[in-house]
Amino acid sequence: SRTLFILEAAPALHKFTLSRERHACAIPSEDSAEKTNVEWEPSKDLKHLNLKLLRMYGFEDEDKVTNYIRLVMERAVRLKRIELRGEVPCEKCDAIYPRRSQVDKGRRRRIKERLTHESSSAVGMIMLVAAMPAQ
Repeated sequence: SRTLFILEAAPALHKFTLSRERHACAIPSEDSAEKTNVEWEPSKDLKHLNLKLLRMYGFEDEDKVTNYIRLVMERAVRLKRIELRGEVPCEKCDAIYPRRSQVDKGRRRRIKERLTHESSSAVGMIMLVAAMPAQ
């Protein structure tokens, strides 16, 4: 997971925000990186001691998101809060699809239920938040 790479490289990190843009007008900019297959394995005993907040925007696949969050929860031992947010409106055209947003809300709720029901983590709060830009 690239997130584990970032957590290992940035041990002082307190907040981490991930987002996935799926809007049709989102075209890659010249500043965006080309996808490559970087081979890297995190330390088997990696424990991040400072991450307190994990914020995620616009993810759909419940199994992948649940597994991803569990992986971060295992490694970020002082994680206190997880925010599962809907899609952020497009900055270029301000579009957001209401039907997709409702589906997204249901998925986020199911992910939260799975994480709280099947986990013994010390994460104090898993929140479902309406779509708003990160601050």
